[in-house]
Amino acid sequence: MASSSKKDYFIIGSLLFLSLVPGIAGGVRIFNLLTGVGFTVENQRFFNDPIPVLIHIVAVIFFSFLGVVQFAPGFRKKHLVWHRISGRVLVFTGLLSAVSGLWLTLVYPRVPTDGDWLFGIRMVVGVWMTICLLVAFVFVRKKKITEHSHWMTRGYAIGMGAGTQVFTHLPWFLLVGGDPAGIPRDLMMGAGWLINFLFAEWIIRKNER
Repeated sequence: MASSSKKDYFIIGSLLFLSLVPGIAGGVRIFNLLTGVGFTVENQRFFNDPIPVLIHIVAVIFFSFLGVVQFAPGFRKKHLVWHRISGRVLVFTGLLSAVSGLWLTLVYPRVPTDGDWLFGIRMVVGVWMTICLLVAFVFVRKKKITEHSHWMTRGYAIGMGAGTQVFTHLPWFLLVGGDPAGIPRDLMMGAGWLINFLFAEWIIRKNER
């Protein structure tokens, strides 16, 4: 029981830490859009058409923080009703996050700091996250809980890429300084999603042993 509690605390603490990044950044973006503060050429597209990005931010925040306790096994077993109810909301907000992210990528003008690769990376990530959550939903409807858990892990890991991207950008900020652009930015953004993808696959295979 003690080891289970420690595991729960570690999982919740780690995911909460990663969730703070999109949560804080999203909160700042919402404040800016609602007040008109912080307008720049780079974020002009958000002020010109704020509704899609507001939907995306709210969905990401709910998805991030609801998922924190979904993956703690001890908490999940003790609160199955909460897990099922919040899980439905988690899938909905995750799909809304992925689809709105795809919309922003396709419709919003590209900023100068984005390289040629980032568009494709974002499209792949958005489609993969959508597939993961839909497959997870199908499996839970079929009462295949193990498969459901695996695909939810994949979907949540990809959705939390923004948190990991803080760490993939950190060496650049420390060694080079300033905001990266072009291929370096593309690679650092992509690395955040790739790390989470690989970590999710490692967790899934570790639990299968």
